[in-house]
Amino acid sequence: MAGRRRLQQGATKKRASALAAENERLQRELEWRIGQLERERDFIATVVDSTSTLFCVLDSEGAIVRFNKPLGRLSGCTGDEVRGRRFWDVFVARKEAADFRRRLTSPDDVEHESAFSRADGSSAIVAWSRSTITGEDGRPQILFSGVDVTERRREREQLLASRARIVEAADTARRRIERDLHDGAQQRLVALSLAVRLAAESLAAGRTKAAAQHLARVEEELATALEELRELARGIHPAILSERGLSDALEMLAVRSPVPVEVEQAPRERLPEYVEAAIYYVVAEALTNVAKYSRARVASVRVFREDGYVVAEVEDDGVGGADANGGSGLRGLTDRVEALEGTLSVVSPRGGPTLLRATVRESV
Repeated sequence: MAGRRRLQQGATKKRASALAAENERLQRELEWRIGQLERERDFIATVVDSTSTLFCVLDSEGAIVRFNKPLGRLSGCTGDEVRGRRFWDVFVARKEAADFRRRLTSPDDVEHESAFSRADGSSAIVAWSRSTITGEDGRPQILFSGVDVTERRREREQLLASRARIVEAADTARRRIERDLHDGAQQRLVALSLAVRLAAESLAAGRTKAAAQHLARVEEELATALEELRELARGIHPAILSERGLSDALEMLAVRSPVPVEVEQAPRERLPEYVEAAIYYVVAEALTNVAKYSRARVASVRVFREDGYVVAEVEDDGVGGADANGGSGLRGLTDRVEALEGTLSVVSPRGGPTLLRATVRESV
């Protein structure tokens, strides 16, 4: 009897020891799992707070539950001061709050852009995307993720404006060419036709002296018409640029300029045609502005290659005060160089000097 009791006690101790060991194993596994979850939570929090994307969690009524640090930095808000307030009352510009609230309740409108209230009082444009998630209490919540697209919107608007100016400039150039052809070459050709007919009539009537006079007039009108056509062609695309290259074309601009111009540097090798044309017109417009507005005594031109770009610099010792955004000519040049992935800048303090610098990508 006593032996049986001892056996039972031994078995009980073994079971207790096994249970204790299992409990200890389970405790260690639980602690490991909790640690793993905490590491995953910390990793997710780090990613969410390090990204440039804005995140905000709302309850089903649109009240703020929490948001990430980038959203806090952009808005200047902390979670404690705005938690529980409606999203559109905190983060959306007042003029768009009602529209944002309407979009929030629309099941179809899951993506849209809205004006966002920055910490400094200015507005940003944020592209929001909405999705539904489950909260810690098992209830549905709204997750807003947003991207600041202010700069992208500005660049898009500038691109649209640039395209409109390019179309307008092309239309203006086309009308100028039509007018020049009508007023110049066309009128000359009409006069030529009349002179030829009069010469033919004089010859038929045996009036050779009168015929000779008419033919002399034909020769004179023809020479004038050819010169006018050459001038018109130079305005469209200078022949010297096509035939002899950028360096000689720049020298020609310098010779024609009313202000003394020195071409200090220019590539002798040929560049892509579109690059040569862009640089030529940049320099031509810059020198025109120097002559018109700068009251400069001298100007200089430098064109060189640098890190995959062709750079043109036009400098004068005039009165300064030039504005790259102030005239249609410089705006047109900006559009031209930006179309070739380039830039145009003007540094022109009051009193001078003025430096215009344009860069054009050598291969687009």
